[in-house]
Amino acid sequence: MTHDENIALAPTDLAVKRTDRFDGTGFSVKLSRFAHEDVELIKRTYEVVKRAYGLWLHIRDAAHLSDTHHEELLHQHILSEFKDRRFLLTLRDLGAATYKLGTPSRDVRSVLHDIRGGALLALIGAAAADARGETISSEELKSIILRARDHARIMRNAISDLHPILRAIDSGIKTHTMLDFIAKWARTTYRIGERKVDVTTDCAYDGFVCRYDLETAALDRVIYNHMNNAARFSADDSVSIVAVPVNDEMVRWVVSNSIYPEHNVNLRDSLGADLGLLYKGGHTRGGHGIGLSNCAELVGAAVGINDIDTLVSSGYIGASVRDHTYVAWFHWPTYKEPAKAKSNAQAS
Repeated sequence: MTHDENIALAPTDLAVKRTDRFDGTGFSVKLSRFAHEDVELIKRTYEVVKRAYGLWLHIRDAAHLSDTHHEELLHQHILSEFKDRRFLLTLRDLGAATYKLGTPSRDVRSVLHDIRGGALLALIGAAAADARGETISSEELKSIILRARDHARIMRNAISDLHPILRAIDSGIKTHTMLDFIAKWARTTYRIGERKVDVTTDCAYDGFVCRYDLETAALDRVIYNHMNNAARFSADDSVSIVAVPVNDEMVRWVVSNSIYPEHNVNLRDSLGADLGLLYKGGHTRGGHGIGLSNCAELVGAAVGINDIDTLVSSGYIGASVRDHTYVAWFHWPTYKEPAKAKSNAQAS
């Protein structure tokens, strides 16, 4: 889609309704909300994704190693735990013990959805491809490392007492520019199941978009939910991510993928012309129907609107099909560093 088409998706005068900056909190639960078996699986999954990123940091800092040796070590070790069949089988059961106790509350189901999905799906997909003997390029390996970092941060955002020390650090101020987000997606390979999807990006904004790491994790929860849907249903194994500023305080994210005609028909049959209903949850093909409603709640918190109907009708979030391309969009506030106050000496 062209720049003008992306701008035409929704109004450009959308405003942030909240007076304080969204800090990324409010969408987490404690470990005690899960069955004991799930607590152990959650902790193990977190340690695996955190260890993968930590291993990269350790190898990167080994200055005595050549670049070639760096690559060899990364290829040998980064995906090793994700390729372990026993670990992958346990991941399939993540959440099962909690559900056996009865349908969990909405917040627990939301957290389970995002920690089972998020960047973890891509990590599993890459590990499975590596186990099948497919080539994992150096560029893809670098993106895999960032996926591991992202998912560890997503898990700390979603479960408040999973790693209290690092969550406390995440809650501190750490500004991120839009390029921090786009750079990890530009010209990357994204694997989900046995699919290998090419991701392209277009970013027309390079300013600050997050103030806190917990906010960054919340935004990543929104992006990965959209990305997983797009990769899963792409008809040509490609997905586009566009970020375009629509005014001084809002950036529009647009995630698009081509779709098969039958998918388009299914969408129209179940939702009519208002695909924004997807964000209310309950509409799904093989999932739980909760991922996009999670996105709506997080976007609503960021812009200061807690009603999904209002978010959809106003254009803060939405979806449509244009020329056999499924297009989903959402908005996130920009962040401007406050001007530093003049010292008394300067003022006088």
